[in-house]
Amino acid sequence: MSIVIDPYESSTGLRFPRTLEADLVLVSHDDQDANNVGALQGEPFLVKEPGEYEIKGVFVFAIHAPSKTGDNVIFRIEAEEMKIAHLGALDRELTNEELQELRDIDILMVPVGGGRVMDPKVAGNVIGQIEPRVVIPMTHAIPNVKEKLLTIDDFCKAMGACRLEETNKYKVSRKDLPEEDVLIMKLSR
Repeated sequence: MSIVIDPYESSTGLRFPRTLEADLVLVSHDDQDANNVGALQGEPFLVKEPGEYEIKGVFVFAIHAPSKTGDNVIFRIEAEEMKIAHLGALDRELTNEELQELRDIDILMVPVGGGRVMDPKVAGNVIGQIEPRVVIPMTHAIPNVKEKLLTIDDFCKAMGACRLEETNKYKVSRKDLPEEDVLIMKLSR
């Protein structure tokens, strides 16, 4: 099962892959960095509204989590005995209700670049709220991105201790998840 979350437009400064096929696409907010569904190959099932969904044995819980810039949906994905959370373009800490929906998360995808999304300090607080085993920072400064954002280094400084690994593809199974320290996994192009 192939899942694509927040397919972006090339106007962001990043080139979206031309031959990416998906079974499922999740869109957290209606903006150029998240709503380029037409660029995907195949006929993916689209989730962009709050609700509970099951697609080919994958459970998706889409939770309305508005931010200052507008509507935002956060996702809890349950597959292969793991729970993954994607916070979209959230710019604040979680409410108690949202936190209840995001309990026992193994892998957290969290925006860290500041501006229209949470800054590194707020992201660190959210990580403390959720206590995941792996954190994948997103919406941060990388080459060619047009938006002015803070870097992963800024995020690690705000976190204090940062066990950081970098890869261009992260494959993980439940048995591979870290037991002790939180692993920060930087995905590179």
